[in-house]
Amino acid sequence: MARKNFGLKNFFLSFVIVVIAIYIFQNFKSPAEFIVVENGILEDVIKAEGIVVKDEKVYNATIDGNVLYYYEEGAKIKKGQLIADINTDADSVEVNRQIAEIQAAIDRTENSGQVLSQENFTAYQNELQISILNNELQHMYYIMEQMTNGDYYSSKYEDYSLGQLKEMKNNLANSISTNKVPYYSDRAGIVSYKTDGLEDIYKFENVTDVTPSAAVKREYAVRDKKEFVHNGESLYKIIRNFEYYILVTVNNEKAKLFEENKFIKVRVLSEGGQHLVWGYIEKINYGSEESVLVLFFDDYFYKVYDKRYVNVELITAAYEGLKIRNEALTELYGMKGVYVKDASNIIKFFPVEILGSDEEYSVVFPGEYIGINERNIISVGEKRYPTIKIFDKIILEPDKVYEGQIAD
Repeated sequence: MARKNFGLKNFFLSFVIVVIAIYIFQNFKSPAEFIVVENGILEDVIKAEGIVVKDEKVYNATIDGNVLYYYEEGAKIKKGQLIADINTDADSVEVNRQIAEIQAAIDRTENSGQVLSQENFTAYQNELQISILNNELQHMYYIMEQMTNGDYYSSKYEDYSLGQLKEMKNNLANSISTNKVPYYSDRAGIVSYKTDGLEDIYKFENVTDVTPSAAVKREYAVRDKKEFVHNGESLYKIIRNFEYYILVTVNNEKAKLFEENKFIKVRVLSEGGQHLVWGYIEKINYGSEESVLVLFFDDYFYKVYDKRYVNVELITAAYEGLKIRNEALTELYGMKGVYVKDASNIIKFFPVEILGSDEEYSVVFPGEYIGINERNIISVGEKRYPTIKIFDKIILEPDKVYEGQIAD
């Protein structure tokens, strides 16, 4: 009899232990995590690298010497302004060549495009003979012969005014004695001392003809201000206007998402930050596998004037609504939705209508307004259901809860 009582006691003791263990497990397990619903925007983007193409002209040194610069990087300058001086005492030949070019432009302006007369040519020749050493005359005679034949009127100075030309000539003449050679701007724009050697590769006037094989990233080195320059080295460049292009290469499947003569929102990323700007798809150049989008811009020029390559995001779509994490999504009753912990700590399921998703988030439709203190409504098939709202507590681990559960 005692043995039976002992066995019965062991049974009840074991039963109590199991009940206590179940109670502890149910009441002390970690609660499911949740997040609060907020309004948000989700974008469909295509990430790529872009080539910045500007209307830029590089000015090179024509002699060796020390440089004096008159403007800071990025300054706006007018046409005909003095940008820099090169100080030298070894190259008066180059100075006299520039004087001859400017004089040809002056004569063209004053004579309304007629060639230099023999009388003027003889007078100018005598003036040069007085001011130039004998070993320089051969080169100057060659220039003057071109002037008398009318072949020299394509001078690079032809766009300057008569007053500007005369001022430049006087400055050059004075520089012969002061050993200072001035360099002027022949266009208005922004001056930059950062050159990369690619200015003649990506030409502004040929930008719409760039093919996928040409729109490739090239090795380059940025050259900045130098106190001493050699003949032929770049001094500065002037970037005209505030218009620029960005060439973006994408595969042909992605290129089908775009149309010529349409606007697209572009996020431009660089080491200095990012900015959002509207670009105009001027042309799409298709290749066998890839295509080049030629995007035109007229805003935020100051952000890219000194850039050659930038990372971009082409925004093809944007969705605005209630933003939730994808891990919160589950299915119940054949509908996609989430579990919500309400004010009474009761777990409830609400279906959602997904507008767009990425790897981490989804944006869902906030629903149609019904009334004050009422949840908005969405349609699923032929039926209408209440959906989530802002500030709802969304369960992040839907496999740990169930409909109607009372959460701690």
